[in-house]
Amino acid sequence: MRFALLVVLLLEPVWAAVGADITNLAALRLNATQNPKESFSIHLAGDVWWANPAQNEFVIKDGSGVEEVQMDLRGVPVKAGQTVELTGRATIMPSGANLRLGPLGPVVDNDGVHIMVEKSGSVYLTAGRNPFRLEWFNGVEKYGLKVEFEGPGLPRGQIPDNALFRGADGGENGLDYVCVEAPSEMLPDFDLAAPLKRGTTTNLDLSVITQPERVALCFTGFLNVPRDGSYTFYTTSDDGSRLFVGRPMLQLTITGQAALPAPQIGGPWTQLEGKATFVSRRRDGVNVELSAPSGRAEVEIADPAGLDAESLLNHRIRATGYHQKSSGGEDAAPGRLLVPSAREIVILPSAGEAPSEMTNRDGLPVLVTAAEIHRLKREEAERHYPVKLRGVVTSEFPERQAFTLQDGTRGLYVIDYSESRTDRPRIGEFLEVEGMTGSGEFAPIVVARHVESLGRADLPEPVHPTRDQLMNGSLDAQYVELQGILTDVQSNGVILLTPDGRIRSELRPSGLELQDLKAYEDALVRVRGCLFATWNYITHQVKVGEIRIYGADINVEQPAPANLFLTPRKRAADLSLFDPQASVFQRVMVSGQIIHVRQPDCFLMDGASGVRFVAKNSERLEVGDLVDIVGFPELSSGLPVLREAVARKTGHAPLPMPRELGVDGLTHSELDATLVRIKATLVNERSAPGGQALEMRVGLRSFLALLPAPGVDIRDVPLGSQVELAGAYASQGIGQDAASFGLLLNSPADITVLARPPWWTLGKLFVILGALACVLAFSALWITQLRRKVGQRTAELEVQIRERQRAEQQHAMEQERARIAQDLHDELGSGLTEISMLGIRAKSESAPAPAKGSYLEQMSGKARQMVTALDEIVWAMNPTHDSLESMVSYFSLYAERFLGLAGIAWRLEDGIGPVDYALDSRRRHQLFLAFKEALTNIVRHSGATEVTLAIKVEQNRLRLAVADNGRGLNDGDPQDGMDGVANMQARLAKLGGRSEVSGKTGIGTRVQFDLPLQ
Repeated sequence: MRFALLVVLLLEPVWAAVGADITNLAALRLNATQNPKESFSIHLAGDVWWANPAQNEFVIKDGSGVEEVQMDLRGVPVKAGQTVELTGRATIMPSGANLRLGPLGPVVDNDGVHIMVEKSGSVYLTAGRNPFRLEWFNGVEKYGLKVEFEGPGLPRGQIPDNALFRGADGGENGLDYVCVEAPSEMLPDFDLAAPLKRGTTTNLDLSVITQPERVALCFTGFLNVPRDGSYTFYTTSDDGSRLFVGRPMLQLTITGQAALPAPQIGGPWTQLEGKATFVSRRRDGVNVELSAPSGRAEVEIADPAGLDAESLLNHRIRATGYHQKSSGGEDAAPGRLLVPSAREIVILPSAGEAPSEMTNRDGLPVLVTAAEIHRLKREEAERHYPVKLRGVVTSEFPERQAFTLQDGTRGLYVIDYSESRTDRPRIGEFLEVEGMTGSGEFAPIVVARHVESLGRADLPEPVHPTRDQLMNGSLDAQYVELQGILTDVQSNGVILLTPDGRIRSELRPSGLELQDLKAYEDALVRVRGCLFATWNYITHQVKVGEIRIYGADINVEQPAPANLFLTPRKRAADLSLFDPQASVFQRVMVSGQIIHVRQPDCFLMDGASGVRFVAKNSERLEVGDLVDIVGFPELSSGLPVLREAVARKTGHAPLPMPRELGVDGLTHSELDATLVRIKATLVNERSAPGGQALEMRVGLRSFLALLPAPGVDIRDVPLGSQVELAGAYASQGIGQDAASFGLLLNSPADITVLARPPWWTLGKLFVILGALACVLAFSALWITQLRRKVGQRTAELEVQIRERQRAEQQHAMEQERARIAQDLHDELGSGLTEISMLGIRAKSESAPAPAKGSYLEQMSGKARQMVTALDEIVWAMNPTHDSLESMVSYFSLYAERFLGLAGIAWRLEDGIGPVDYALDSRRRHQLFLAFKEALTNIVRHSGATEVTLAIKVEQNRLRLAVADNGRGLNDGDPQDGMDGVANMQARLAKLGGRSEVSGKTGIGTRVQFDLPLQ
């Protein structure tokens, strides 16, 4: 009874503080917890331990406790080591570890893009007119705003018009407003935005906006309240809004100076030592991540003046400040340390600068955390660094006289050859180990010289590793927890299906044999234990996909289903749809027919859709089986796959008719695991793992058809055959335009030959080669005859020249012979060489049949070109054509053939007259080349649809004009940069004539040749 009375007397001042004036921090905390949003009269004093005015935050200490407080400091430069007084009235709200006294900014902050959302906030207001400001904006589509309040004697309701006032002194009813643009998804800065509209309104009226979207309003004025008290405001808006009401009623006054307390271990003002692993500068201070033996802590330095923040990184430091505990309570991790200034930060000597008592005889530093040891390379660990660390045993290996020890940084493998203990370490035992480092077989280890038990301890909080961390060996010897489905128990390990995929683990459970885990098969379990990587003992490289967990404890979260085939059924087409019940460990059952089996994958067709599955049971599945499949759906590849599936046969039936695919619908991921039929051309055939791969082509797209039966001879289907294939579609991409696909055939019976290879065969190839050889022989004979005729013509010319002007005509003859020889060499020599090379390629046995056909076609085309070239040369040399009429006929024939191939109409204007004129071969040849150049330019550059040819004789001069209706020339000089025009002018100049080109943009081009007839 006396003890109870004493407790009542001690707590009576605190209870009396509830709802009354607040004079100490204990009452402040109690009222914040029991009366949130209520306003209180506050008058208390205390010492400031830490302050960050930029965040309106400080730590204050009085006789009843220590609190971290947030309030509107209004620029007061509060610092650690000062005594202050808080006086006034404010609401009190818990805010994490802090106490918030009154609003720091808006009373209600409802900013952002959202639908009509309601938020509320409270503020203490004095009777009369209080400053009022409401900001609102709308992004796109619908918008709205509703503001309500309640207070002493006022029920909740909208703000009446007569309570709102405007003007500098609030002398008129209403509110001032300004309308601006809102380009982003947050409220704009009204002080910087250009106004679209200004005005006054009686209340919060949105009808004054200038546009329905991307618009913002700011209402300002005063709110009149009838009495003092705490008022709660409610804003409902679409999109964002902010409400500011009243003036800060609580004031902070600096009253003097006070010394900071001495640090105490476990107290609110304490010291932490550790390594600075991360340092970041902020506008309001410096944050340091500190790695200490007890865990990681965040150090926030409010005033870093005089501190070189970068010098802290990777150094051991001692920080003194206010210890803000984490949410785990007194025994939780270090949490957050609020350091007032740089004076409370001390950089400790590095490991290399440690005193002699902290080094060994080789001068190596003593390592005191597991993380320091683990960061050593194996070569460095062989130097035998001295070690002294404390931690809890997470697994034991009595057969090797070893165990794993984990401190606040990580775990390590320890070999215990010491004589300091007679009993072996147990899991959960807290030990102090002294020894030295060793290289270990995979990662650095500790060889213990002295081991001392310090009692029992809780096992550390397990790490929840990602798949990469499990596979790369970085968490070797670390205490971890895995969650997954225990899908299979084997003689040397288990298969665990985790959220990151399938993992094979060598598992050593505590107190159980491996085969005892058969009872947990197909159950959802959590496994805790010490993780070890699996590596090659020769190369020391990690074996990807395998891990070991020793000292494992297994917790069954969801027992294995009594009957897997009572799992809810789904259609294959629904596996990619939204399902609120879906999860990584949620089984589904799909029924359908097996259309293809390719270990370990099977393809199942359910109606018009399909799904792949990987069966874990050994029941033999065959094409045509009707089955129920229970497994875990996986969509990581974009295609639905059932993992760890169990199959149950329900019957057997013929396969359904395949779906016919055309050229335009070949690539679509929704076809995956369905039967399709495709018509294609066999391009190539080769061996593949487990069968044969047929390279097929449809149009311009190629794909592979895989035939799983090795040794099947399909040589009776020759390359180039048109075939029809029926098989399972295997998509290799996602979406309507998958990257590629394959076709999985069940047997050669799925191949139907529609047509044998085309006309090109080996026998016909030799016939064509023989024919081309005859053409070449005939061409050679023809060239010989042409040369003989050229010789005869040359002799005749020499006689004529001697009879006239021997010296001058001799020179002309030499030029003519050189020209003809050059033409023969250029036009025929290179052509014959090319035909010879194409013939050699076509005869090559290594050339594929399609390529040989291409070579033969090229030889035929080249032969036709040579015939045309020879025809031009013969026409130019033949004296029977030395007339204007013959030239006009040949020019017309050439224009008909050349322009006709280009799809351009042409016509010849009549204007030659009844009298024919003589033209020698030289003039005819040069004029033809210029005419040919003009037609070539029209086809290549003009874009014309019609060409007009005019040939007439005036004053013993031949005038030839070629005109088109194309795009014409630029307005500048038509000859600039045009080699063809220059060539034509040069040819006409040799004959004593001239060439002119004229035209304008859009009205065509005209080329005229003027040549004397003699």
